[in-house]
Amino acid sequence: MKVKDEVLTVIDALKKAGFTPVDAVFEGAVGVKEDTTLAFMDKLNDAQMVSGVVRVIYTTSDNAVRFVEIPVGEQKAQEGQ
Repeated sequence: MKVKDEVLTVIDALKKAGFTPVDAVFEGAVGVKEDTTLAFMDKLNDAQMVSGVVRVIYTTSDNAVRFVEIPVGEQKAQEGQ
């Protein structure tokens, strides 16, 4: 069964059981270094269908691994910050 079919089947089952599915989200990592994938992320962002960060991972001249996080989607400031 494809992921799409499985997710839709679970949502339908929840509805039939009297529950109200609110959303289905993907948590994980998708490589977005390619232009086409970044364009797709922009499309999701424009439709307000994505929330999280893009983590750009790089190494320094002494081979230390570092990263920069770029927020994607609507980011709400936390209270007290």
